[in-house]
Amino acid sequence: MNQDVAIEPSLESFFFEEIERVQSERDRPLPTDVEAYVVGLLARYAKRTHVAGRTTRPLAIDYLEARGQSGSRRAKALRRVGDRALYISGVVPRSLSRSPVGVRYVKGIGTAAYRSVTDGPSRGHLDVLRRIAAMFDDVATVIGDVARPAANDGGLLELYDRWRREGSDQDLRRLVAAGVLIDPDRSDVVQ
Repeated sequence: MNQDVAIEPSLESFFFEEIERVQSERDRPLPTDVEAYVVGLLARYAKRTHVAGRTTRPLAIDYLEARGQSGSRRAKALRRVGDRALYISGVVPRSLSRSPVGVRYVKGIGTAAYRSVTDGPSRGHLDVLRRIAAMFDDVATVIGDVARPAANDGGLLELYDRWRREGSDQDLRRLVAAGVLIDPDRSDVVQ
C-alpha cells in the first residue's frame, strides 16, 4: 500500500529559497557559510521573535556584559548580541524609529560583537562570524530584502526621510528606481 506523505517545508528551506531568490534578483551574493548561518538565524528568530522586541534589554547593556565574561560564555553571549543586532538591522530596523538609537548604532554593536568573538588567531568554525562582521551591512540588507520584499513605503517623501535616518540600501534602490536623484553626502541642497 502506497501512501502519499505530505512533507512540510521547514523554516530553514523557506529562508534558504528566499535568500537564494534575493541574491539572484539583487546580485548580492553571500559566501555559502554566511548564507547558511543567516538561514539558521532567521529560522531561530522566526520561532522566538520576542528576543528582539522592544521589551528586551538594551543591546548595548547586553554587549557590555558579554564583553565582561570570559571563555566560551563570553563567545556565546557576544554571538547572541551580534545575532540580535543582525536580526534587528535586517528584519525590524523601523522599530528603532522612535528609539534614541538608530539602525547604524545597532549595526555597529553587532559588528563589534561578532569581531569580539573572533578576536585573535583564526578559529575555524568561527570564521563565519568574522566574515559577517566584515560585511554586516550587506548581510542585513539581504535579510531585509527577504523580510520586506514588497513593503509599502508610504510615499517618496517618507521613503527619502527614512533613507536619510537609516541609510538603508533597500530604500536607496527604491528611490533611485523611482527617479529620485540622490546626493551621496545626504545634504538637503535642492538643485
